[in-house]
Order: sequence, then C-alpha cells, then structure tokens
Amino acid sequence: MSEGNRIAAHYSGSGMADRVLSALTGEGMDIDALSWDRLTSFDQFHTRGLPATRDQAALAAPEPGEKVIDIGCGVGGPARYLAAEFDCEVTGIDLTPDYIDVANMLTERCGLFDRARFERANALDLPFGDGLFDIGWSQNVSMNVAEKTDFYAEIARVLRPGGRFVTSDVVVGLGGEPAWPLPWAREPSISYVATEDEMRTAMESAGFCIVEWRDTTEEAVNIFQNPNQQARRGKLGVSLIAGADFPERSRNLAQGMADGAFTSVLALTVKPV
Repeated sequence: MSEGNRIAAHYSGSGMADRVLSALTGEGMDIDALSWDRLTSFDQFHTRGLPATRDQAALAAPEPGEKVIDIGCGVGGPARYLAAEFDCEVTGIDLTPDYIDVANMLTERCGLFDRARFERANALDLPFGDGLFDIGWSQNVSMNVAEKTDFYAEIARVLRPGGRFVTSDVVVGLGGEPAWPLPWAREPSISYVATEDEMRTAMESAGFCIVEWRDTTEEAVNIFQNPNQQARRGKLGVSLIAGADFPERSRNLAQGMADGAFTSVLALTVKPV
C-alpha cells in the first residue's frame, strides 16, 4: 500500500455519509436544509476546532470573491465557514475519498455548493494551474507530509504573486515522547511532525515570506481542559467522522501538549510579487 493510501486509510470510515446523515436526523435536523454553523462540533476536525478556524481566517483576511484552496479539507467545515462568512470561492482537496463525499454532500445540503467544492487530490501534486488562487489554507495537515518543502512549494505554485498562505499545525516541542495513537496517526509510520525551525525553513525554501508566527499552545491546552470540550465527543462529536478511538487519540495529544512533547503554531506567509 502506498503512503498516500495508508494515510487515506487512517482517516477513512465505512458508511461515513450514512452515519453522518443518521446522526443529524437523530438530532432533529432537516438534512435537506442544513446550516453550516450546526455542524461545527464534528466538521472542524483540527486542534481548537472552530476557534482556530476563526483565528486563522482573521489572519488571512479573505475578501469577498477571493479564491481559496483548502489543502487537507477533511469534511469541509472550514471551507463552508469561509464561503458563508466571507463569500469566498473555496476549493477543498483531500486524500480521503470518504471525506470528499461527505464534504460535498454537506455543502450541497447547506446551500453553499455555489461557493465551495471538493475533490480528491494529493497535496504534493495539485490538479490546478499556476497562480489560480488568492489564499492557500491548511489546518493540521503537514504532520502527515514527509516532504515539507515540496508540500509548501506546490501550494506556492498555485497561488498568485502576492497570495497568502495561512496554516495551523502541531510541531515538535521540547518535552518527552508522546503516547500513541494520535489524531493524525495511530502509529509513527505516517507521522512526520516537524520542529518549528524545520517548518519555517521548509516554508522559506519553498519561496514564502513569513509574515506572522504565533504559538497557540496555551489556547489549545485550555480548550482541551475545558469540560465543554466533552461535547465534541457526543453523537455529533469528531468521533462521528474520525472513529470510535478518537477520544483516546485526542487525550494523547492534549497530554502531549501539556507535557511539552508538542506545541501548536499559526502562521501567515506571503508569496512574493
């Protein structure tokens, strides 16, 4: 099995679309007329959830009509947020077919299909021409990418000169070894978490200029320790798309951040004109 297929298999889940629709119906929602903001307990599948997406959007400062590429889009939560709140045109790509199917299904049922579309693609070989997008966006993706410079270079290629790339990621901290499994990998063979220096070097080697770099570890730890976080593990929690073992994987990440094995960063970069 190729590495890409192993990564996709980590995130895949049999019957995901039917499971999501059944859960939404069970919560009394009209599945033919959904609202994006009622899906955020499970479709913001990254550290800090919707607050992280809001912070990242504030940093990217998207304008109406701008074209955004969401690399590693999952089931499309951030893309729907950007389309609904900023009137952007969002294209999402992901390796996992189940995620793409659910992303398109939910987006159509939210009435946002005119502004957000999704397709299966490899982030290292994007099926788009040069300079097509104004903003590149990714959240908790690079941890599954070994070839960091190639990853960032491919994003730079599809951005226009002056385009922004905004990303949030987990990076290696100064603490000890983490416990497994983790949200992005159940075992180490598909985990490629970089240090901050390695991540910055890869971005700059790909041609990006780093404009802003924030450590968001404290915010992440606070959310993990918030009792309301448990709500994300209910019927409409992340386990709905990430699997029954997600609570354990999430606890291991939370402990890893508390112990210093990992830190969380948010970065804004720009492709030179």
